[in-house]
Amino acid sequence: MRNTGQYEPAPAHPVDIMREVFREAEFNFDDEEGRLFLRLQLDRVDVQILCLGNPDDVATIIVNLPIRATPEFRPQTGEFLHRLNFGSKRKFWEFDYNDGEMRLASYTDTLTGPLTKEFFRAILNSLASATDAAFPYLTGVLTGRMSPEFAADQAEAGIRAAWRGREANG
Repeated sequence: MRNTGQYEPAPAHPVDIMREVFREAEFNFDDEEGRLFLRLQLDRVDVQILCLGNPDDVATIIVNLPIRATPEFRPQTGEFLHRLNFGSKRKFWEFDYNDGEMRLASYTDTLTGPLTKEFFRAILNSLASATDAAFPYLTGVLTGRMSPEFAADQAEAGIRAAWRGREANG
């Protein structure tokens, strides 16, 4: 970075960027002390999204699924989500074995680079697409109708197809 003698403003706070994107999309969301909560209806599932961030650390976007794995199916669910995490970029399926809660999250470094509106939109779209595409296969695992391996293969194919569709539609 060259010193031009001109003042360079600090990058916007990640939560301000998130808030602005939500407002531009005309989403109804709750703003509680710098934590944004959004309910979003996807094609296959309704989710709750939590967004928070710190300009000197990490911006976090978490998609909470509305269902939980029963104790009987927690090992299979864990395997399914672990398989989806393999090779995943910028998103991570999380699973709480204690209560069966499942989430898809993205943790983005805001220390070395600011969160921009375009980047936040891309993360949000990626998380929503992956959640929506994987949900039918997750329910197959949760009910014992699909093996974790088969379901993960199908979910990954669904996620890739969703991305190809988004790229084709601009």
